[in-house]
Amino acid sequence: KERALEDTQAMNEQLSSERSNLAQVIRQEFEDRLAASEEETRQAKAELAALQARQQLELEEVHRRVKTALARKEEAVSSLRTQHEAAVKRADHLEELLEQHRRPTLSTK
Repeated sequence: KERALEDTQAMNEQLSSERSNLAQVIRQEFEDRLAASEEETRQAKAELAALQARQQLELEEVHRRVKTALARKEEAVSSLRTQHEAAVKRADHLEELLEQHRRPTLSTK
């Protein structure tokens, strides 16, 4: 009877030890997975920050190019207005000269 009790106690201690070891292995595995997940999260955040920085630079470049294009357009519009005004003045002047030329011709007839 004592032998059976000793065997049972030994088996109980062995199972308790195995359970404790298994719990430790599971804990370690969980910690490893957690650390890996944290590293993946850190890398993803770093990639996201790099992408956002690149996107910001691209947006700034697009903004600069748009401003440059708008400035060139405004210059072109201003130049065309000036040319138009000059052409209108010239046309008015030529019409006036034509009228002056016609008047003496009409009065001589």
